[in-house]
Amino acid sequence: MEDNKRWVFSKVKAEQKFSKSSVEAIHLESCPQHGDNCKAHRAVINECLKNSFEFFMQSHYDQAVNELKKAFNETLTMEQETCAKCAELFRLRITTSLEQIQQELQKMTSGFFKSNRHKPSLEYATTVINELKGKV
Repeated sequence: MEDNKRWVFSKVKAEQKFSKSSVEAIHLESCPQHGDNCKAHRAVINECLKNSFEFFMQSHYDQAVNELKKAFNETLTMEQETCAKCAELFRLRITTSLEQIQQELQKMTSGFFKSNRHKPSLEYATTVINELKGKV
């Protein structure tokens, strides 16, 4: 699995040449089963990550968080013993994305130019992070 830097949830760091359909957010580099056991799960997870990034870029933060939550829950359905390590890495990738969204929202709700309109989204993101960390 490769950590793709283009998927950092930051409007500041997002590349202009990014295309929603151009890259998988998560892909396997070495798998004893060549990804056969988790192909359907990976497709759902990647779609959720792509949707979440798109929602984030459009400032639909709650929807972005919901897509990441859906992706996280999909990793919990990966029951093959050989997929446990990959599922754990997927969950790490997803929680990292959630934390990046939370950090961006924290920046927008604090400081000199703060805006309270993003406060509910920040609280929701924090709640979801705590909820998902409790599931593992």
